[in-house]
Amino acid sequence: MTTGVLNRARPISRSRAITFGVALAALLLVALFPFFPQQFSVRVGDIASRTVTSPRDVSFESTSLTETKRDEAAAAVPPSLVFDQTVRTEQITAYDAVIQQIERIRLQTSDEARKREQLESLGLSARTIDTVLVLDDDEWAAVVTEGGRVLTQQLSVSLDDNSVQSARDSVDAVIGAEFSADSALLVAELVRPLIATTLIEDSAQTEEQRAAARAGVSPELVNIAAGDIILAAGQPVDEVTSEKFRAAGLVAQRVEWENVAAAAIVAAAAAAALAGYLFVMQPRGINSERHLIVLAVLTATPVLVAKLYLPLVMPDDESTYLPYILPIAAAPILIAALLETDVSVVASVIIGSLAAFISTFLPDLSLVASIGVLDTFRLLGVYALAPIAGIFLVHHADRLNRYLTAGVAVAGASYVILLSTWLVENNREPEDLAWMALAASVGGISAGIIAAGAFVTAGSLFGVTTRLQLMELSQLNAPLLRRLQDEAPGTFHHSILVGNLAERAADLIGADPLLTRVGCYYHDIGKTLQPGMYIENQLNGETTPHEDMTPEESASTIMQHVIGGVALAEHEHLPARVQAFIPEHHGTRLVAYFYRKAAEKDPDIDPAAFTYPGPRPQSKETAIVMLADSTEATVRSATDRSPEQISEMVDAVIAERLSEGQLDESDLTLRDIRTIAESFKTTMRAVYHPRVAYPAPSAAEERRRILRLPTMRPPAPTAPLPPPAVTKTATPRRKRKWEQ
Repeated sequence: MTTGVLNRARPISRSRAITFGVALAALLLVALFPFFPQQFSVRVGDIASRTVTSPRDVSFESTSLTETKRDEAAAAVPPSLVFDQTVRTEQITAYDAVIQQIERIRLQTSDEARKREQLESLGLSARTIDTVLVLDDDEWAAVVTEGGRVLTQQLSVSLDDNSVQSARDSVDAVIGAEFSADSALLVAELVRPLIATTLIEDSAQTEEQRAAARAGVSPELVNIAAGDIILAAGQPVDEVTSEKFRAAGLVAQRVEWENVAAAAIVAAAAAAALAGYLFVMQPRGINSERHLIVLAVLTATPVLVAKLYLPLVMPDDESTYLPYILPIAAAPILIAALLETDVSVVASVIIGSLAAFISTFLPDLSLVASIGVLDTFRLLGVYALAPIAGIFLVHHADRLNRYLTAGVAVAGASYVILLSTWLVENNREPEDLAWMALAASVGGISAGIIAAGAFVTAGSLFGVTTRLQLMELSQLNAPLLRRLQDEAPGTFHHSILVGNLAERAADLIGADPLLTRVGCYYHDIGKTLQPGMYIENQLNGETTPHEDMTPEESASTIMQHVIGGVALAEHEHLPARVQAFIPEHHGTRLVAYFYRKAAEKDPDIDPAAFTYPGPRPQSKETAIVMLADSTEATVRSATDRSPEQISEMVDAVIAERLSEGQLDESDLTLRDIRTIAESFKTTMRAVYHPRVAYPAPSAAEERRRILRLPTMRPPAPTAPLPPPAVTKTATPRRKRKWEQ
C-alpha cells in the first residue's frame, strides 16, 4: 500500500457526473423558483410614475377601511371601572408605616435638629414638624386616630383619576372640630398623600364591550368600475389603493407555469454545463462525493441569496447601486481555495449568469420604475466576471491575508464594470460615483472576509480540516508553539522530535503526514500550564517538585496536561482533528511511573486514580503519535542507544501498546504497525548515530594557534579610585522575578 495509490484522484465517471448534475439542477430550481409576482410591485408609500386604471368592474370589502372604522368604534368605548377594596387596605398599611416612623423619631434622644431632618424626609412641613415635636402622647394618639378615620372615610367611596384631587382638597372639612389648627394641619398632611384612586379597570368587561362595538360595524364595501382611475400619476400608494390593485387582479398572487418551466430549463442547463465540465476536464482537486457536495452547495447558495435579496432592492430607481452589494464572490473564491481554480472560474460564470437571469423574473411593470437591459448586464458583470480577479489571487494561497487581497481585487473589478456601464447612461449624476464605490467596496471586501472566515471554519462546516489551517499551525512561530517554546522548552523540543518521528511513519502507511506533524506539535500544549512538573523542563539540576508529593498527587498533576491541554486548545480554537491528539496520544494508559511507585507500598491500590481519561486513539494519525511519543521518551531515557537496543525498545513499546489494547479503535493494520516500527527504528538510529572521537591537536596546530594570537599587552596603570563612602544602611537588592 503506497501513498501514491491513496492520493490518486478518482476520476469523475459518467454516472457520478450525471448524479451531480441532477442534484445541482434540483438545488438550482429551488433557488430560482418564481414565487414572487411578475406584474405590479406595489409598496405602500410609493409614488406612482403613471396613472393606473381598473381593467374590470370590481366590488370588494375593504379590510383596511373596515378595520379603521372598527378601531374607531372600539376606541370610543370608555374603560369599565370597578371598586377595588384592596386600595384602602394598602393605603391604611402605608399610613401605619408612616406613623411608626414618626413615633420612632419622637422617641429618639438625639438633638432636635436631627429629628427635624428626619421628619422633613417624610414630606412634612416646618409647621407640622413643630406640632409633632410639641404634642404630648395623648394629643399625638388623638391625631393618629383621627388620621386613620379620615383616610378610611375618604377611601371608602369610588374615586377615579378625576375625583382624587377633590377628595384630597376636602380632607380639611372632615377633620373633627375639636382639633386645633396645628393638629388639623398635621392630620391633613398625613392623610392627603395617601388618598388614591379606588377604581380599577375591568379588562375583561372593557374588552367585551369594545368587541361588541367592533362587531356592530358593518364591512366597508368599495366599488370600482372598469376604466376608473385606481391611482393617479404622482399620488402615493396607501393601504386602500393596494387593496384595489389586488382586487383588480393587477398584483398576481399565483405562480405561473411558464415561469416555473423557464426556471427549470435554466437550472438544468447550468447544472449540465458544470457537470459536463467536470466529466470532460477531470479536475484533480475534486475526487470524492464530499467535494461534489461542497461544489453543489457553494454554487446553489449564492443563487438563492440573490433570489431573496434582489427583489428587495430592484429596480434601482434611486441609483443607490444596492443590487451590486452582495458578497456573491465569496462562493467562487471558496471553491478555488477548497477545490480547483479552473472549476471556480466556471462556477463564477454560472452563478453570475443565474443572478442576471433572476432580474428577468422581477416585475418589469413596476409601478415606480422598470428594470432595464443595463441593470441585467451590470449583474452579469459584477457577479460573473469580477469574482475571477479574486479567484486568481487565492490560487494556492497559504496566508489568510490573501483572501482580503482577493476581496479588494473583486471590489476594484466591480467598480470598473459599474463605471463602464455608468458612462453609457443618459441620466448619470456625479454622486453616483460615490455610491458605486461604496457598493463595490462593501461587496468585494466582505466577500473576501466571508471567504476567509468560511475557509477557516470549513472543518466544522464540511467535516474537514483545511491545508491552510494545518500549514499555519505548523509554523514554529505560531502563538501556542511560541508559548510552548518559551515556557516549556524541553516539551517543545520533545514535540519537534516526535513530529519528525511520526511524520515519516505516517507518510509510509498512507496517513496524513501534515496532520500528524501538526498533531505532534500540539499534543503536549497542556504542559505550558505547569511546565516545572515535567522532567524535560527541569533544567540545571532543579529539584523535582514530585519529591514532596504523594504518587497519587503526582499522577493527578501529570494527567492535568491532557485536561488542561484540551481546554487550552478549545480556547485557542484549534481544529477538532488537531485537538483529538491531546487526549488520544495517552489513550487510557496508566501514569506508569507513579502507579508503580504507589504499588510498591500498596500492591492492591486502585489503578483508576492513575489512568488517563482517554479516549484511545481513534485514527491512524493519533495512534502513530501515541507510539512515537512513547518511543521517543523511552529511547531518550535509555543509557544504551545502540542500534540493536533501539530496535528492542521500539518493538517493546509497540508490543506494550498492543497488549494494552490502546490501538484497537484505530485503523492501523498489522502491516501498518510493522511499517511504523521500521520507520521509527530508522529515524531513531539517525538521531542517536555514533560520532567519531577526535584526537588531540598536534604540536604544529598548537604552534600555529599561538602565532595567530594577538599580542597581549598589560593594561596601562591608572590612578586608584577613592574608597566608596560608608553609609549606615544599604539599599537591599531588588529580587528578580524568578527569585520571588
